[in-house]
Formats: sequence, structure tokens, C-alpha cells
Amino acid sequence: MPPSLGPIRAWTGATATSRTIGAVLLLGLGVEAVHQLRRGDHPTDLPIVDDWLHAALILASAAVCAVGAHRRTTPPSRGAWWCFAAALLLFGLGEITWGLLYADGSVVPTPNPTDVLYLATYPLFMAGLVCMVRARVVDVPWYRWLDGFVLVLLVATPGVLLVITPVLDTSPIDPLGRFVVVAYPLGDVLLLGALLGTLPLMSWRFGGSWPWVGLGLICLTVADATYSLSVDDLVSHEGPYDVLWSAGALAFAVGSTRLPRGPQPSREITGWPAIALPLIAQLVALATQVYGWYRPLPPAERLLTIAVLLVAIAQIIVSRPRPAPVESVEEIEVAAEDEVVVSDSP
Repeated sequence: MPPSLGPIRAWTGATATSRTIGAVLLLGLGVEAVHQLRRGDHPTDLPIVDDWLHAALILASAAVCAVGAHRRTTPPSRGAWWCFAAALLLFGLGEITWGLLYADGSVVPTPNPTDVLYLATYPLFMAGLVCMVRARVVDVPWYRWLDGFVLVLLVATPGVLLVITPVLDTSPIDPLGRFVVVAYPLGDVLLLGALLGTLPLMSWRFGGSWPWVGLGLICLTVADATYSLSVDDLVSHEGPYDVLWSAGALAFAVGSTRLPRGPQPSREITGWPAIALPLIAQLVALATQVYGWYRPLPPAERLLTIAVLLVAIAQIIVSRPRPAPVESVEEIEVAAEDEVVVSDSP
């Protein structure tokens, strides 16, 4: 058997087992979803579902991601899924720790021991995204990083106004508690921005495991932002949105079973797609200033708007048309002599 077919054969042989595991995990997710949506905002009444099944789904997803990392052959792709597996493992341990310490519904201190586990997942998810880009693209032109940075700013601009500012208004007075409370929505905003920022770096190529990674991060960050904006988070961790954390973890598990694509060279983007990001960035900055005409904006919004405009200026400079290189007189004379020789030949 050729060496190049080894990973594919191993992946195909594990399909039956993967489907069985996937069916079990999907069934568990359905049980948790039905129970939590029917329960609504009422206190937990079935700890085996709210606590243990919920944590088991996340830990099982971490194990599936670890298996997927082990089966990959290229170091960047393997590193991406080891980062995702470690992040889900820490998140699952954080859920178990929370259930053991605060399942009785008592007031939760800020910070608390689970914050270390939860906050450690953000750099791991970020590192996983970086490794995914390295595994998919051979060479990333430096101006593509500007496009990725623009997308991060586009997500951060409304995120500060809609999520971070309201959280700051209800955060604890002490500096450490305020830092921990704000770290969650800030990490969510940056993580979503980084997820979108990978698209121009990968030349806007979709497919493979990226859609599942994107779905997983959206589920995790939306659930996290919902709890950050809820006063109930200070009293009890359980709620109708816990299933989003489980769904996000399972999305990562599905993505880890997708065959990785080999690295591809960057492709040139022309036409409207080439200028779409600078236009959108400036429109967002314009909309932010129009909004500030009617409602007061926090200083962070002003700084983000300035950053968006500066990056847009840099993109215009980078994408400006350049004159074609002028050939030297000697090269022109040699080319003319070659044309004469060719025309005189029978």
C-alpha cells in the first residue's frame, strides 16, 4: 500500500466507529436540548442531564478531537486539533468544577477557581486557528494580514458597544473582579474576529473542517456572551443556553473527523472582492460616527474607528496600481534583433 494512502485507509476504517460515537453524542445533545428548553429559566431539576451529561458531551468531544489530531500527518494540522482538544478539555473540567462548587445556587465569587480553566481556553482556540491557516496555505502575502485585521476590528467595533460596555456597567468594583468579568466578552469578540480574519488569509476558501470549527466557535461565544449579559450568571450557572456549549463542542468533534486538505498556494483576488473589505470597513466607521451623533459613544469605540480608518488607508496604499517595470535599452535592442532574425528566417 502506498504511504500516501495510509492515513486515508485508517480514516476510512474508523468511519463505522465514528458514526456510532457520533450517533451517541447526538442523542445526548438532543436529550440535553429538550430538557433545558422545556425547563427554561427555572432552577435545575435533573443534575444528571444539566451537569453530568453536559460535561460528558464536552469531554467526549475533546477526546474525539484528540483522536483526530493523532490521525493527522502534517504538524500544523495536528497542532491545530491538539489545541482544540486541550481547550475543550479545560472547558469540560471547568464545567465539572463549577458543578461541584456552586451547584447549590449560592452566590459565585468573582474571580473563582473556574475562571482559570475557562479563560485558558481562549489562547488555545486562537492558537488552533493560526495552525489551521498554516496547514491550509503555503504562502500568505503580508497584505492579507491587513484584511484579517480589518475583520477583527469590524467584529470588535459593535462588540464593544453591545457586549463589553454593558458588562462593564454591571461588573464588580474591585480591579481584579472587573478584569475577569470583562475578559470573557473581550475574548469572545476577539475570537469571533479572528475566526472571520482567517478567511482572507485562506484566500476565502471554504470547506473541510473550517465550517465546523466556525460553527463550534459561534455556539461557544454566543452562549458565553449571553451569560455575560445575564445577571443570573452571578447566582447560578445552569440555564437554557448551556446546550449551546455542548453543541459547539460537538461541532468541533465533527470537524476533527473531516479529512484535512493539503496546503495550497494563495490565489489572487480581483474585482469587487478585492475592495470589499476596505469599503465595508469605512462604511462601519461611518455608521459608528452617525450613531455617535445621536447616542454617546465610549472612548474605545472612537479608538476602534480610528484603527479601522488607518487600516483602510494602509489597504488603499498597498493595493494602488503600480507601473510596469521599464526594460533597459540593452534588453529592448536584444529583443528587436531577435524579432528581426525570426522574421528573416525561411
